[in-house]
Formats: sequence, structure tokens, C-alpha cells
Amino acid sequence: MGQQAAMHFRCPACGSSLTFSSQSQNLKCDSCKNEFTLETLEQVAQNQIENTPDQSLHWGASGNQGFGAEEASRLRSFRCQNCGSEIFADETTAATECVYCGSPSILPGVLSGAYRPDRVIPFKKSRQEAQDAFRGHCKGKKLLPKGFFDEGRVEKITGVYVPFWLYQADAEADCTYKATKVSRSRHGDYVTTRTAHFLVRRGGHIGFSEVPVDGASAMDDTMMESIEPFHTGDAQPFSSAYLSGYQAQRYDVDQETCQPRANDRIRESVKSYLRSSVSGYASVVPDGVQIQLQNSQVSQVLFPVWMLNTRWREKTYTFAMNGQTGRFIGDLPVDKGKFWGWLLGLTLGIGFGGFAAAYALFSSGVL
Repeated sequence: MGQQAAMHFRCPACGSSLTFSSQSQNLKCDSCKNEFTLETLEQVAQNQIENTPDQSLHWGASGNQGFGAEEASRLRSFRCQNCGSEIFADETTAATECVYCGSPSILPGVLSGAYRPDRVIPFKKSRQEAQDAFRGHCKGKKLLPKGFFDEGRVEKITGVYVPFWLYQADAEADCTYKATKVSRSRHGDYVTTRTAHFLVRRGGHIGFSEVPVDGASAMDDTMMESIEPFHTGDAQPFSSAYLSGYQAQRYDVDQETCQPRANDRIRESVKSYLRSSVSGYASVVPDGVQIQLQNSQVSQVLFPVWMLNTRWREKTYTFAMNGQTGRFIGDLPVDKGKFWGWLLGLTLGIGFGGFAAAYALFSSGVL
């Protein structure tokens, strides 16, 4: 397992670490407060890597055979450009931070070749905004266990670039429905019901622009879809400078494997759109759907997501926020003691309210 130097963006003015600013969309130095454009710093960073002499650490081991073949194939080591420490990461990690000095590090070669994204949507929402969103999500939750919310947990919120496949295609659709119309007429003491049956057909050409499917197996598909939409019109040509100060993953689920999920999303959208055009019937039942895709294209884009994975009572709770729009989701734990106390109070309150209403009716002579 060879060791490479991690890419690190330094401030040309003071040498401190630079991170990508979601507000200015430039690289910012927290020490001297200078900001630099991505194009300038990317060239500087490339020169830093090329001019850094190679340093290797060789350790002797006693009774340790090192990483096995399977481990070595999934684990890589890099050298932190700030403090020289060794950074270990799995094969899909593209950007992280040094656990020793905290410097943002972009791991070379991970997003190269077929793994290089076409575009990236930069973070628009800051870490502070993500932390405030989590605080707001927990605020006022009377059944939240005491001790779950604390500032230490809030500090663990992390910005992650998640790889997505975007599928673009033109759909030729042909759908049929069995529909009915019902009419009633009265003749003396009898009511006559007539049911007319129809075969309704709808078809047309529908264009789908960039249907997203996440390409990271570690990310829950339903959760990623719940924080949509991402506005791909804001996507920029990929540059490693956008990753500075954030974590990033490369895809480990390829476009062919993700394609059935994209097909399902397109199919459901077509069915919903065409069904909405069938109106004026008492009942409508789908009878057949045919969809053919043409002019299909696939691209890879990194989406910005603020993530928090935290454990409480042996269960993991995951929270996610769209790093572009601020849409926030996540389930909260419930204190069972508080829940049963609340339920008992509600039951007693309803019972007392019913008794009071009945007594008032009795007193007024209604009952």
C-alpha cells in the first residue's frame, strides 16, 4: 500500500489552511481573512504537490503481518501536507481532514479517470446554518429524551459531497385506462343506476432532465430523495478546490446498477402526469403502460449534503440537510416515559372534558 501526498490548499499570504466558503464561493483563510479564486489556488496547490520532496516512513513490526490482501485493496494511506502525519482512508473517500492537525486534505487519484465527476454543486449553506437547522429541528420537542440534544452533538455535523448519477432522456409514453361514468334517475319508487364504461388512452412525448440517483452505497436512497430538489443549474465544472474543508466520496455504485431506480422514477412520473389528465370519470383504473426512452445521457455530479450520524440508546439516528437549499430531515428519539405520561394526561383530559360536557347538558335539562 503506497503512500501519496494529500492535496492541501495553503494561503499564499500566511500559509494557513484554506477552506471553500459557501458564502463567497471562494477559498478563504480563517487566519488572515484573505480570499482567493478557485482558479488561482488550484494552480498554486498543484505546484505545491509537485515541489514537495517525497518522504516515506518505514516502520518495523513485531508479530504483525500488516494488512491482508483484502484490507490493502480497500485502504490507502496519504501524507498530510500540513503536519506530515499519515492519513488512512477507504477507497471511496476523496476528501477528508487530518485527524492530527485538522487540516482539510484532498486525496489524489480518487476522483480521477472514470471516477472524475463532470460537475459539482457547491455548498450554499454554511455549517452554522446546518447547526441552527438541527437546533430548530429539536426545539420544542417535548418527548425528546433529556440529554439527547447537546452542543457536542451539534458540532459533529459534517459537510459531505455525495456522488449522484443524473439521467437525462426523452420518454415516449402510451397509457390506457378503464374508466366509468355513473348516472342515476328516479322513476316513482325506483332509482335506476346506469354505468357507462370507457377505454381512455393518453400518450405523448415527455422530456426528463437530469433525474438524480445517488451512487454511494453508504447513503440511504430514500433519505437522499427526501432532501431534493437540487438545482443542477447551479452546478459548476468540477474542480478539486470545491472539496477543501469538506468530506467527499466517489461512487461505488455504477451508473448501470443505478439505472433501474432512475427508470422507476421516470415511470412513476409519467404515470402520475398522464393520470392527472384523465378527469370527469367516476372511476379510473390503469390498464396498461408503455414507456420507451430515447436520447438518453448520463453524467456524474457531486451534491452538497450536511450529515449527522449519532447514536442514542444503541440506535443510530441520521440527519441530513440539503447543502444548497437548506431542506432538513431526520427522525428524533422519543422518551418512552414522557410519552406514556403525555398519553395518560391526554386520556384523563379527554375524560374530564367529556364528564364536564355531560354534566353541563344534564344541568341544563338536555339529558
